[in-house]
Amino acid sequence: MRIQVTRSGGVAGISRTGAVEFRLRSDGPDAEWAALYRAARDEGEQLSSEDGAAPAGGLGGAPSRARDAFQWTLRLGSRRLEIPDSYLSGALRELAEKVLAEGQG
Repeated sequence: MRIQVTRSGGVAGISRTGAVEFRLRSDGPDAEWAALYRAARDEGEQLSSEDGAAPAGGLGGAPSRARDAFQWTLRLGSRRLEIPDSYLSGALRELAEKVLAEGQG
């Protein structure tokens, strides 16, 4: 499984990208990534089904972006989610931040 995260916006307007690859069916070092991915995927499905999300996984009906707020783009395999910072929470936020911190840019 490949996950890519891009965080853009903020006061400086600088984009940051990270990516990781791991095996979903692993008892080894990839097990933590796989468990976090599964939790985030479930949250992403719930989030994108709320408020009539766009087919690409964006959030239809999302609040207008706050000035200088981050915008997150997560690619979970073939699925793409675009999420305003105010909507990113739980396992999705944990996964996104972990990918940026530990992934390759």
